[in-house]
Amino acid sequence: MTSDITDDFTVELYDQASHGADYFLVYVSRQGFDPTAEALGWDDLELVAETGEYAPSTGYSIPVNTSGYSGRHVVYTVWQASHMDQVYYLCSDVDFG
Repeated sequence: MTSDITDDFTVELYDQASHGADYFLVYVSRQGFDPTAEALGWDDLELVAETGEYAPSTGYSIPVNTSGYSGRHVVYTVWQASHMDQVYYLCSDVDFG
């Protein structure tokens, strides 16, 4: 399922275990990448948001400001948890309309 978003959007994460975060990195697939026909690689991603630390919580909001994207894309989020060297990777199918 693809979510419709605008240039300014927020990545909302729910964390039942309250891990905290050393950082979050948010990437968007480059303009021209076709997520329906191509395998996603690191060269297809552009860093659009980077955070610092977050205290343990059940909810995190990462504001993202972009411009110039249109059509279908992938939003790829890297979450470095604050304990035990756990890293989480999240992927979302989006349409910038």
